[in-house]
Amino acid sequence: MEKEILGAVVPMMLFKKEIYYFIESLVKDKLVEMKEKKLLTTEEAAKFLNIKISRLRQAVFRREINHVKLGALVRFREEDLQTYIQQNLKTFDQS
Repeated sequence: MEKEILGAVVPMMLFKKEIYYFIESLVKDKLVEMKEKKLLTTEEAAKFLNIKISRLRQAVFRREINHVKLGALVRFREEDLQTYIQQNLKTFDQS
């Protein structure tokens, strides 16, 4: 008997059923977590904010927006982009 784990077919005899189901649940939980906490590229973040890439890079350089630095790569968390929007939100009283 064989089972598929993340696209790979693994003979069931290699695992006891309990171990297999435990590993499967851990992997699924981790995949869901990774999908929910995806880091956005500069292009994706600029599109999310509806601004030019050059304006986003300027905000990074000026330290106006939180970002993640991975070597030479710059990435953004969606919650940081939401915070940036809230910090720059201008409200006006109608009275």
